[in-house]
Order: sequence, then structure tokens, then C-alpha cells
Amino acid sequence: MRPRRGVALFLLGMAVAVVVEAGMGLLLFVSPGFLPALTAVLALALGSLGAGLALGPSPVGTGGAGDGRWRWFLAVGSLLVAAAVSLGWSFQGPIPDGALGRGVHLALLVALPLYGLGACLADVMPRRSGARGAALALAGGAVGVVLLAVALLPRFEPVSVYSFCILCLASAALVREPA
Repeated sequence: MRPRRGVALFLLGMAVAVVVEAGMGLLLFVSPGFLPALTAVLALALGSLGAGLALGPSPVGTGGAGDGRWRWFLAVGSLLVAAAVSLGWSFQGPIPDGALGRGVHLALLVALPLYGLGACLADVMPRRSGARGAALALAGGAVGVVLLAVALLPRFEPVSVYSFCILCLASAALVREPA
């Protein structure tokens, strides 16, 4: 595997982990039932990431709209939506207590960004990378979880955390080599 592709996988893995942990932290902090909320967040997070990964790599040499750039725009757009929703909390307060309000926030803070990030991972992950490509993405995820807990959430607002994910995504797009 080429080093640039490994860096892109690592950065995307970091963004995935930060989105999952930030979404869980934001949604579980105000939730009355920890275990049901944790189950819902993790099931939706893994399902959304898997749906994005299921798109598979972009066709090689197609150029234009078929080259996979739409995946990267989808991911950036979804992270911008999550950042805007988290910024809204600064002005309106916590999310509503009803299932509908929590479900909408869960979709916008976790599911949509993870679908976009999964699509980007599928675009970067080489077809024959196997465990090595997955290991790089998971290593980035481990670093992202620690970075979020130690440096990002204690010092910054949630909108800055999603902005950090946009920075990871942009950096991965700069160094990526399509599969």
C-alpha cells in the first residue's frame, strides 16, 4: 500500500472515531437511559458507516462525475450540517426530550457524517489492502478517540470538534490516491 493512501486511511479513521465519540458524548450526556441510548447510537453509527463502505471504491479512470469526488463533498457537507446542529445548541440549549428530537439529532450528528466518511473510506481503501488498510483506519480511530477525550472536548465547543473532522477529511483528500 502506498504511504499517501495510508495517511488518508489514518486521517479518515480518526475523523470516524471523533464523530462517534462526540455524538455519543453529546447525546448520552442528556439522555435518561444510558444503555438504550448507547445501543441506539452504536447500532446507527456502525450501520451508517457500513452503508457508506458498501458503496465500494470509485471506478478507476472514469474521470468527471464518476471519479468519487461526490463522496468527499457528501462527507464535508454532512460534517458541516453536524457542526451547525452542534452550534445551535449554544443558542437553544439541550435537545428536546422526545424520541423524534433525539432521533433527528442522532441522524444529523452521527448517522449522516458516518455515511459520508464511510463512502470516503471506501474510495481510498484499496481493493486488496485487506487487514493492513483496515488496521490503518482503526489506528487513526484509536488516536482520534484519545485526542477527542484528552484535547478536544475539554477545551473546545462541539462545533470545533466537527470542524476538526472537516480538517482531517480535507487533509485526507489532499493526500489520497483513489483505490
